[in-house]
Amino acid sequence: MFIFQFLLLLPPTLRCFSKFPFPQTASSLTRAFSQSTSMSINLHSHAFSGNPLLSKFPLPGNPLSPSAALEALNARISLNNTHSSPSPSFKVLPFRNGRPLASSSAGTGDSPPIWDLGWLGLDDLRGIFENSGAQLSVDLLVYLNSSSEDDAVYWAIDVSDKVPELGSNNAAGLCFVELRTLMVATDWSDLQLMGNLAIAGHAKALLEWHNFSRFCGHCGEKTVPMEAGRRKKCSNDSCKKRIYPRVDPVVIMLVIDRENDRALLAKRPMRIARLYTCLSGFTEPGESLEEAVRRETWEETGIEVGEVVYHSSQPWPVAPNSIPCQLMVGFFAYAKSLEITVDKTELEDAQWFSREDVRKALTFAKYKQAQRTAAEKVEQMCKGLEKNRSLASDLNVESADEQHASIVVPGPFAIAYHLISSWAFSDQNVVNGVECNSKKPIGSMTNSYIFFFKESLEIKIMLLVLYISFISNNVKGFCASDGIFPSTFDFALFIHVQLKFFINNKLINIMQDHLLSVMVSKKKKK
Repeated sequence: MFIFQFLLLLPPTLRCFSKFPFPQTASSLTRAFSQSTSMSINLHSHAFSGNPLLSKFPLPGNPLSPSAALEALNARISLNNTHSSPSPSFKVLPFRNGRPLASSSAGTGDSPPIWDLGWLGLDDLRGIFENSGAQLSVDLLVYLNSSSEDDAVYWAIDVSDKVPELGSNNAAGLCFVELRTLMVATDWSDLQLMGNLAIAGHAKALLEWHNFSRFCGHCGEKTVPMEAGRRKKCSNDSCKKRIYPRVDPVVIMLVIDRENDRALLAKRPMRIARLYTCLSGFTEPGESLEEAVRRETWEETGIEVGEVVYHSSQPWPVAPNSIPCQLMVGFFAYAKSLEITVDKTELEDAQWFSREDVRKALTFAKYKQAQRTAAEKVEQMCKGLEKNRSLASDLNVESADEQHASIVVPGPFAIAYHLISSWAFSDQNVVNGVECNSKKPIGSMTNSYIFFFKESLEIKIMLLVLYISFISNNVKGFCASDGIFPSTFDFALFIHVQLKFFINNKLINIMQDHLLSVMVSKKKKK
């Protein structure tokens, strides 16, 4: 009650709510509030995301669920059931040394060749195993998901040391292709092809995880698959530890110098000449993603980061260090210091680049040429006319002429591209034929002035008092009863936005978490 007594002692002008330019409706307040904090993401799925097989998993009891599909698969293999129209049908994607089986067909007109995944029927796969003298068992297959539309269940299998002749005879137009090559060969505007790439990435990650988790990390005994290969458990009856697929979170950030309109890009050792990209690094146990952004930036470049804004995320099953799958979590990070101190054990170089320099790198990069070259390479490999080359030869065609651009940045298949292009061309949706209409690095509410009202010190004091009274739960209906706000929730939003500008940021950050929890509980009660 002391809050209300204090309010009564304030001058009448301070108790007059008419001095505030309050929004008239809840929708207008909420809309302005959301616009001031972020912009919506509107871009096609990143490479390896948008997997059509991961949208929905069949529930237990469904004939296409993992347990039911595994039972049907076991019956088909054990009983050698080869009747002509089995239901459901089984489609298997073989891998060898992390490379999926693929095919290629000619494109229409002047378009480049189009690759496809080399799915095999169960009977075809069993015949290949029998011809090689190998035994096909259900433990070798990993359930990917099913499709009710074509009544099919999709599986993946690693045949690295089991059927050496598969893919070596190119009469069928099939070949095992490096996943990175398929990534570059993918037309990012073709959603179906992007979906195939995501399926291959998901399958590779699961199979690699199986290879790395053959023994229990707790007792050392062998592990056995369960839930159709999507989980594993220790074979030791006294242990029975469950093991789940491994995903390693990695933060990747574009560090921005607001005052000088520059971005921090780095070159890592043993990479393509002139290739500069975003900083990145693994998160530590017990560390938040935002903390990882600040720590990695400081460790690698000596730059101190303040505000961190989320952009998007991307699965990355093609890491060169044999990790089954990384999850790249992208951020914009705003620098508080500008002097660079490069950690030579991690980076070869790091520099501030102007927006104009970055725009040139994006504008003159030959992304379409890279995609065509990689697609033609896949076609030649499937015909048996070309062997695998190094990754650098796949990506080097992206290099722009040095007289036009001093640096090269990653292509559209990498989240780094979307971070960089979103900042460099924040006023455009398409750059060099690639959509880049993603979240713009405008920062959060601290960069907005939608609710910035230059009121007197007395008004600021009253706002603080109102905030305290709200979180003390003593102003229930205080605003709604006078018709100023439709609800205490909208009142809380307004007070929060006002104080974000009027009070020291450190104080607000401490109070913010408590305010948000109160707002959520208030809304639930309504």
